[in-house]
Amino acid sequence: MRRSLLTLAACAFALTACGGSPGEVEDGGPSAPNGPPSVTGSAAPGETSARPGNAAEPVVFTVAGGSRTQGPDTVEVGAGETVLLEVTADVADEVHVHGYDETLDLAPGTPGRLEFTADIPGSFEVELHEQGLLLTQLRVSG
Repeated sequence: MRRSLLTLAACAFALTACGGSPGEVEDGGPSAPNGPPSVTGSAAPGETSARPGNAAEPVVFTVAGGSRTQGPDTVEVGAGETVLLEVTADVADEVHVHGYDETLDLAPGTPGRLEFTADIPGSFEVELHEQGLLLTQLRVSG
C-alpha cells in the first residue's frame, strides 16, 4: 500500500511538472528590456544568455550524466524570430519547449535540431522531458 501511494505521488508530480498549457507563461511575463547581456552562439552552463544570430546558427546544448554540460541558461529572441536549438544527449530523451508544445526525440549521442518561430511573448522552460532536466529558459520579447 505504501509503495502504491509513493508511485501515485511520483506520477502525479511528473504530470504536473510538465503540465503547462499552450501559451502559458512560465514566470509571469516577458523578459525585462534591461535584462542580462546576450552572447552569440554556444555557452557553457552558468553563462547568462545566448541570442541566436539567425536560423543557420543554432544554440547548442550537450547533456551528459544527467547534467547540461554545454549551453546557456537563457535564450533570448524577439517575437517572430526563428529559434534553432541543437541538442545532443548521452541517453534517448525528448526535448520539450513549454508553452509552444514543440518536441524533438533524441537518440543517444546523435545531435537533434528543433526549429520553430517564437511568436508567443514570455518566458518558457526548455527541458529534457524524461530526465526532467531544465536545458534553458526561452525568453521571447514582444
